[in-house]
Amino acid sequence: MFWLQVSTLVLVNVLIASMLFIRPARAQHGGAGDGALSVWQLIDEVESERQRQDEGTGRHRISAETLARLQT
Repeated sequence: MFWLQVSTLVLVNVLIASMLFIRPARAQHGGAGDGALSVWQLIDEVESERQRQDEGTGRHRISAETLARLQT
């Protein structure tokens, strides 16, 4: 029983060490290509889209003055 526990402990330690020191090959990006956007360009697009949605362009939208009066 003792040798079974020792061998299990050693095996677990070897497994952990192999996971720490031997890293699998990582996939790499092949390149951006035509029409690729950077992160900052995507953030700007999302922000501008949010602002367009928040403005309210419908017929029954509340003006900024009326909204300020309602909030006070």
